Amino acid sequence: MFRLNRAFGVGRDAKAFLNMQGGLTRGEVPNPEHHEDQAERLRKIVKRQRKVLRRKDRQIEEQAAALETLRERRQHEIRLRTELKQQRLEVFRLKNELDAMNGLVETARDVPSAEKVSGEPGIGALPDFVIIGAQKGGTSFLYYLLTRHPLVEPAARKELHFFDNPERFDNGAGWYRRCFPQSGWKDGRRSITGEATPSYLFYPPVAKRMAGVVPQARLIALLRNPVDRTYSHYQMQVKRGTEPSTFEEVIEQQHAPYVPRSIYVDQLLCWFEFFSKEQMLILKSEDFFERPVETLKVVLNFLDLPEWQPEASELEQRRHTGSYKQKMDPSTRRRLEAYFEPYNKRLYECLGVDFGW
Repeated sequence: MFRLNRAFGVGRDAKAFLNMQGGLTRGEVPNPEHHEDQAERLRKIVKRQRKVLRRKDRQIEEQAAALETLRERRQHEIRLRTELKQQRLEVFRLKNELDAMNGLVETARDVPSAEKVSGEPGIGALPDFVIIGAQKGGTSFLYYLLTRHPLVEPAARKELHFFDNPERFDNGAGWYRRCFPQSGWKDGRRSITGEATPSYLFYPPVAKRMAGVVPQARLIALLRNPVDRTYSHYQMQVKRGTEPSTFEEVIEQQHAPYVPRSIYVDQLLCWFEFFSKEQMLILKSEDFFERPVETLKVVLNFLDLPEWQPEASELEQRRHTGSYKQKMDPSTRRRLEAYFEPYNKRLYECLGVDFGW
């Protein structure tokens, strides 16, 4: 009995082993043709998927090529816009230069002859004072008030641009003299005359030229908060139609004149090489704007003129309020204040006075 059971177990194990080797399980025996059909269907599915993948790859490549074309086209458009902007800027600058030249021509036409100014042939005068700057610092208002004084005779024009225009300077001092009336006497006092060209302060050659022609002239400079002066200068050019860029753009441009003209200390140091500090009166523009009568007294004393007070209507007639449609961005103001701070400190040390900018 024991041997029979053992033989039966051995046979069962052998059958299970053979079934495992043949890949068979219990149940219906697999049909080889059915497996072949399934394999064929799978091959077809794989083939179709490969075709789809290849088609997708081609689409991706075409899209990538199209994007690259668009990118190149966009870069080309950006380059063209940049070139167009530069060309427009150049056109504006050329127009500005042309307008300036036309202005100089008109100025030359307006300059009277020595006979007409002084009443004597071939005789004029040299200025007793010159307001040298700064531009947008209140020079027009100050010159207007000064020329209302009974002992101050105006020049042929407020701004003669004799010392900052090489062609005009080459005309010689005789041309410059013809722009001023000869000194006269009123109530036992001699009258004086002068001009006001605010760009003189900025150009280094002017100080040396002026020292050679009018070494005894008394010089007046109005210095305005550099941030406000810079923005006012920019707004003036915008109003004239000669500045197409935004304020934030122009202060980043190295060739733009707005910021450099507001660095006063370096400009004044050039002047101090040829004129003593006693010969120059440096005023804070904000003091003049807020208290014009008091500031005018200081100027009259500097020019050895008797006290005189303009009428209220004269104080308002030529005063520019400096209001703008668009205010300066606060963040831009902070940037400029930080930029000008070291220059302002040097200015205070140079002059021995703190303007509080």
